[in-house]
Amino acid sequence: MKKTETGQVLPGATTPKAAIISRLEELIQPLVESQGAELVDLQYGRPRRGRGILRLFVDRPGGISIEELTRINRMVGGLLEVHDIIPGAYTLEVSSPGLTRALKKPEDYQRYVGRLVRVTTRTPWEGRQVHCGILQGLKDDQVCLKVGESGLCIPLSEIARARLDIDLKNTGKEG
Repeated sequence: MKKTETGQVLPGATTPKAAIISRLEELIQPLVESQGAELVDLQYGRPRRGRGILRLFVDRPGGISIEELTRINRMVGGLLEVHDIIPGAYTLEVSSPGLTRALKKPEDYQRYVGRLVRVTTRTPWEGRQVHCGILQGLKDDQVCLKVGESGLCIPLSEIARARLDIDLKNTGKEG
């Protein structure tokens, strides 16, 4: 990791945590894909005291079963024992991303067209930071939503986080 004289990390330099996450993704993604699943997200953290936590969110079209998650957990655990990437003790958690899964990759914005989403922008966009609407897709690096009767497009670079949302008003209604 390269730093300036004041201790700031230079652009393009990686922190030890970022290097660990990068190496973990490099090892785990092919293993998860070999099981017919997708690595949706990988989170790693180490509190000041205690065990670190490695969380994997895994899914497949049509959903993933507990048995599949258990199998992937065992396989990843074995892989990590061999490669010894994470310093010290840690807990490995493998789960589904859930109904309100995060949208991380550009492909996610195409895959979930027609679904209700909640998008939070880095700074207010058209007067608001949180926008809920029906996802219309990704066009020219902009996430397009239908909000009420109007449309809204937000550049990917302005999105702090985005996730699927649950439409409680229409849950269980026929039609």
